[in-house]
Amino acid sequence: MAYQGGRKNGKGNKMMRNSSSYKEKMKQFNNVKELLTVFDSFNTYAQKLEGSYTQLQDRVKEIDREMAYTNECLNNKVQELDNQTRFLNSILGSMHSSVVAVDTDGKIVTFNKVAEETLNVVARDVLGKDIKSALGHIGGFVDLLSESMSKRENIDNVKRMIEIDDGKTRRIESSISVLKDESGTITGVVEIFQDLSEICELKGRLNSANDLVSIGTMAASIAHEIRNPLNGIEGFACLLERELEGDSLRLVKYIIKGTKNINKIVTDLLFLARPIKLNQRKYELSKIIDKALLFAYQELGQKGNRDIQIEKDYGCDDFVLCDPDRLQQAFLNILLNAIQSMPEGGQIKVFTRKSDTNDIPKIQIGFVDTGNGIKESTIEKIFEPFFTTKDGGTGLGLAIVRKIIELHEGRINILSEHKKGTTILVNLPTSQYATLNVPNETSHLSHVMV
Repeated sequence: MAYQGGRKNGKGNKMMRNSSSYKEKMKQFNNVKELLTVFDSFNTYAQKLEGSYTQLQDRVKEIDREMAYTNECLNNKVQELDNQTRFLNSILGSMHSSVVAVDTDGKIVTFNKVAEETLNVVARDVLGKDIKSALGHIGGFVDLLSESMSKRENIDNVKRMIEIDDGKTRRIESSISVLKDESGTITGVVEIFQDLSEICELKGRLNSANDLVSIGTMAASIAHEIRNPLNGIEGFACLLERELEGDSLRLVKYIIKGTKNINKIVTDLLFLARPIKLNQRKYELSKIIDKALLFAYQELGQKGNRDIQIEKDYGCDDFVLCDPDRLQQAFLNILLNAIQSMPEGGQIKVFTRKSDTNDIPKIQIGFVDTGNGIKESTIEKIFEPFFTTKDGGTGLGLAIVRKIIELHEGRINILSEHKKGTTILVNLPTSQYATLNVPNETSHLSHVMV
């Protein structure tokens, strides 16, 4: 019985082992099935991911094309704006009027080249700065812009005087406009102004010329009526001079001197008023000046003034196309004025040099003295006929000088400081000159004690 039971248990154990193996195999099968399912899902997702990646690549390429087109359009727009900016800057630079623009904060955003020259200010020093701090030193300039900004109103054709930092005044005419964008919002104001100083000077000279024409017409009509009795008075006075002596002789000499002075005034009036034709020829510039100096020395000798030193410095010694007698007359008048401004003695320097004023080649003749100088308030009037600061002066000497220089197509300028001296500069264009290679021993620096 025991043997039989053992057989049964062995068979049961075998069946149990087969059952466990089956289960294990089924488990493995299920695991493989699950793994295959996972692989299938992974493949599915991988395919979807690959498709998405392909779509993303296509989209990136499309975006790149869109970006390239957008960049090209943007570059074209930037280039167009750059061209417009350069064009506008070219317009501003080519304008004959000054342009200053400020934004609503009062900062300068535009400042063209003409404004630099008129206001004596460099654009890079003021752009982006507050206008009051940047241009407040120019007397009378900022006020009109501030008024326009505060009132938000345009201002048209206002004439005014401004004082720039070098102490000089200029007359300008300004128009101010309020700037607005497309929506009508105010973005700032712009002032356009012109320097009228030269125009006013020309008008003044024209008025002086008209006055001289009237004076000349009058002088020419009565010249003979004045000179005939003057000549008679002078002739009779000369006869009396031979027969009289003592105080009577002294009085006759005063009569003769007075008639000569009146005759000179009439001659000067006629010279200012009548058209003058120059007798031009080539002449050495230094010789013209030296002849004028010779007469100046004689004037000093007659007055017994030996406390004036005259220095010559001929930096250029060209042969010039001119009327030497007229130029000598002009230079002598300048020298005599310099001598009269130094009653207690002093120094006079006469020099010549090449000069490029306003990019135009010129020859410059300078007369520098250490005399009493001229007040700033009278400098602008110094060349006007009949204006004089000297007792007993006629005010015609420097007016004649200016006419002679202008007849030679030149300009004369005066710089002076009261109680310190005066410099007169005569600028003659080189187109009036013909330089010859002739050696001159007087071109070196020399000093003459008088």
